Amino acid sequence: MLTDLKSAFRQLIKNPGFSIFAVLLLALGIGANTAIFDIINAVLLNELPVKNPQELVFLTGPDAHGIDVGGDYGTRDLLTYPEFQYLRENNQVLSGITAVCSQMTHVPIGADGTSSSGEGRPVNVSMVSGSYFSVLGVNAEMGRAFGTEVDAARSANPVAVISYDYWQNKLGRDPAVLGRKIRLRDTSFDIIGVAPRYFSGETVGAVPAIWVPLTMQGEIDPGSDRLSPEKSPLVKTFWLQVIGRLKPGVTLAEAGATFNVSFQQYLKSQLGAGVPGGYQKQFLNQRLVLHPGGSGGSTLRQRSGQPLIILMVLVGLLLLIACANLANLMLARAHFRRREIAVRVALGARPGQIARQLVTESMLLALLGGALGLLVASWGDTLLLQMAGYNLDVHFSRSILLFDFGVSLVVGLLFGLAPAWQIARANLNSALKGAGEVAGAGGRIHLGKALVVSQVALSILLLIVSGLFVHSFLKLAAVDLGFEQDHLLQFSIDPAAAGYKNAAFAPLYQSLSDRIRAIPAVRAVSFAGNGLFTGSDSGTEISIEGYTPTTARNMHAKFTVVGPNYFSTAGIPVLLGRELGPQDAGTGQRFGVINQAMARYYFGDANPLGHRIRNAYNPTHPDFIVVGVVADVKQNSAREEPRPRFYVPFFNPMFGVSDVDFQVRTAGDPAAVADAIRAVVTQIAPKLPTLNLQTVTETVGRTLGLERLLTRLSSLFGVLAALLAGTGIYGIMSHAVARRTREVGIRMALGAQRGNVLWLILNESLLLVLIGVAIGVPASIGAGRLITRLLYGLTPVDPPVLAGAVALMFIVAAVAGYFPAWRATKVNPLVALRAD
Repeated sequence: MLTDLKSAFRQLIKNPGFSIFAVLLLALGIGANTAIFDIINAVLLNELPVKNPQELVFLTGPDAHGIDVGGDYGTRDLLTYPEFQYLRENNQVLSGITAVCSQMTHVPIGADGTSSSGEGRPVNVSMVSGSYFSVLGVNAEMGRAFGTEVDAARSANPVAVISYDYWQNKLGRDPAVLGRKIRLRDTSFDIIGVAPRYFSGETVGAVPAIWVPLTMQGEIDPGSDRLSPEKSPLVKTFWLQVIGRLKPGVTLAEAGATFNVSFQQYLKSQLGAGVPGGYQKQFLNQRLVLHPGGSGGSTLRQRSGQPLIILMVLVGLLLLIACANLANLMLARAHFRRREIAVRVALGARPGQIARQLVTESMLLALLGGALGLLVASWGDTLLLQMAGYNLDVHFSRSILLFDFGVSLVVGLLFGLAPAWQIARANLNSALKGAGEVAGAGGRIHLGKALVVSQVALSILLLIVSGLFVHSFLKLAAVDLGFEQDHLLQFSIDPAAAGYKNAAFAPLYQSLSDRIRAIPAVRAVSFAGNGLFTGSDSGTEISIEGYTPTTARNMHAKFTVVGPNYFSTAGIPVLLGRELGPQDAGTGQRFGVINQAMARYYFGDANPLGHRIRNAYNPTHPDFIVVGVVADVKQNSAREEPRPRFYVPFFNPMFGVSDVDFQVRTAGDPAAVADAIRAVVTQIAPKLPTLNLQTVTETVGRTLGLERLLTRLSSLFGVLAALLAGTGIYGIMSHAVARRTREVGIRMALGAQRGNVLWLILNESLLLVLIGVAIGVPASIGAGRLITRLLYGLTPVDPPVLAGAVALMFIVAAVAGYFPAWRATKVNPLVALRAD
């Protein structure tokens, strides 16, 4: 083996051009595969870096995030704090149970007595119950973690554990960090510990900088009380994910059954606290479904899992095409080394030894490519995370190194076996006689053509899939969102978090609206409880006066609390009646507007104006009279289907709202008025954090990030595949022309025209493409069915995409085959006839 390795090194050094090309090609292919696998590993496969992760369970939805207010039924994804307390006190099957706020809070941070840590810059703060670190089995890198003592009293334990990354990158690895104070909003917290280096929380994609006790919720997120028992069991705040560790011998199913008994007992205890008789059955139809917790929760798994796997398949196909290309090059090198091989055979080398030597050369190239591919993967990880907008702690681990090494070995075998197999079946007698070709070279040509056909088939598959993603993205980007996004700015404010009381909200919003409207180039201003494409939404059960729903009729509707003239500001067409304006403020009769989907669903062809709609979960809430119908709006995604939605005025409250999103319609470039808006907000409400103003076009664009990533990468892979296929066609046709020099000379001596010779050679390359297309198109149609869920507005059998991919492949083949064919027409018949 050592002799083979030394010989392989010598061969690679003798052919530096080929060696460098092969190593770079392999580095790109293996590195791209490793980079995407690294992301997949972090998103889908990795277990939490905690003690015995297989013992962890989620009592809630691992991938559920956000804060919901209202009623719920069916499978519960999130829990309230009182529900968590009850389950903790009645736990019999878990060795420990903890709660985590399902949505990290972005909190401005400062250092007491100094501004060195970035006064006002928000960081991710995770609120957790006292048993968090002990249940997960995580010990502090420095100092200690807080325990259950912090759960005893509210607002009494301002202590914090910081992440290793925050300690290293923001605090300069300060060895005296323990005991240091940091200010979160208006409260000073003592740093008592630093988390382990590779621990970034229980949720993939949500990386906290600081952990604080849940009982400090009022200080981290002022203006809301999520810890006290709810006043009505029909209006709860669902905000906690709950995690536990199974006791030895307890199964997931047993734990689920036990907790559901306790949960039902808790729900029954609330029936007398204001649950109407007609809703009691629905209220009790709530249950917990326990999930394995070893891989933690995720903000990325549901939406990104399938796209990442598809990217992995695509880049794997690209690597296969590169292997076929290198196999053809290795075959050509084996052909040009025929004299060396013949001498070695004459000296007693067996065909198996020569084949082993060729495989060793390919394995060496692959390992060198894999080593360089780790560097490519590191760059690729950074690029992918930026393009996708993922917040992941990705680093090379043993599993990534093993993957890279394994792929390198497989790749080396794949492109090394072709020449090895060819040599093993060579006609040694011809080689020893010094024939002009290594025996079996004709077979080499056939094998080379087969490799080219496989390249074309795989390239067609990649081109069609990338074409589908491109066409789908173009359709998605052009979809009518229901509002005019041009010249529209949006920003969020949360006065409660800045210390404002409920009574100050309305005057603050009114003052901000008036002052911003006075800015030159501002055409209109309004606001909404749930902004456009901000990821937030609200919903409730409704009842309609005079309307008797059937069992099949869903009485759940989305709703948005809006400021005056919201629809004209956002550019949402009013189809019937009027919009909500300043005249709808006050405490008198409330008016509302419904969307077209709600009008169609509940009223059909009847006129909905004048009908009264009530919040069915809380009949004591005032109703509203429908005074308008507006167009359907895509609230958070371009893929949304229209759903019933109603709009009620903020200044005549039906639902309590503190934080809102302002919409500002400008006459020109929205960015030109951004500084003026910031100045107004700072002057009127100096306690509010610095505004993050964005155009709605930018906000909408962020929601298409995953589709854009798929489109860009698949297009890149498709183009590279076509180029590699073209390179393979060029190589095999160049070699074929060299072998047919004598034949071409004879044809031309007998009167063949250059055009005939050109077509003779070019026809051969086009035939290879035709065979590859005949294989690749059906395969791509079958593969397209696997990505149907990711497509928008088209099917896997999309004629423009199929035709475009096939046409591009034939163009690439024609260009690649033309140059060898053109050289064939330049053959001098007299010289060709003298060739051996």
